[in-house]
Amino acid sequence: MILRRPRVQIAGISTLDDALACERAGADAIGFTIGLPTGPHNGLDEAGAAAIIRRLPPFITPVLITYRVTAAEVVPMCRAMGVSQVQLHAPAAPAELEQMRAAIPGLKLILAVNVTGPEALDLARERAARADALILDTYDPATGRHGATGKTHDWSLSARIVEAVGVPVILAGGLTPANVAAAIRRVRPWGVDVHTGVERPDGTTDHDLVRAFVAIAHATPVPVQP
Repeated sequence: MILRRPRVQIAGISTLDDALACERAGADAIGFTIGLPTGPHNGLDEAGAAAIIRRLPPFITPVLITYRVTAAEVVPMCRAMGVSQVQLHAPAAPAELEQMRAAIPGLKLILAVNVTGPEALDLARERAARADALILDTYDPATGRHGATGKTHDWSLSARIVEAVGVPVILAGGLTPANVAAAIRRVRPWGVDVHTGVERPDGTTDHDLVRAFVAIAHATPVPVQP
């Protein structure tokens, strides 16, 4: 049996100190949340994210996380930040995705699927056809948020999606150091993403929680077919 270490993304990073703490902890990717429905996360904008990204060492991937879905919006954001990976948390028209790829050669598109019920399986198959990876997240009807809810969803459905699609699947939604190992064993994702699960009550990033999350996730290997 071949075992593979899950990739880990720490999302919602907005300071250089936090970004470097993620890198030292061994995170594979750092997600910068910009263009959310209620505005920038912790006041971060493209220029602020770009300043942090320029200071990152090699071999750690910066990712733009946004709810904006038109090429006219997303392409300038990617160029300003100097990123080639974008995570879209709202539905984007196929033509817009094609325009993004045409404008930025080599762009990797990570499309979100909210695991609300069995219908998520068909949606995942549909979006996987146009994505380089999927991220499975939780929708909170109480707040209307499609991510960073701090809530888990039905991991059995996520596991079915992993088996059904042919692209890497990233599991998100309510993950913490306390439950990430169980989530990985249940879902067997390509990677995991955490946001609120490594934050303090005031919304700042807790470096101890980041270190714990990355260590536990990386120590929970996923079996893969040879």
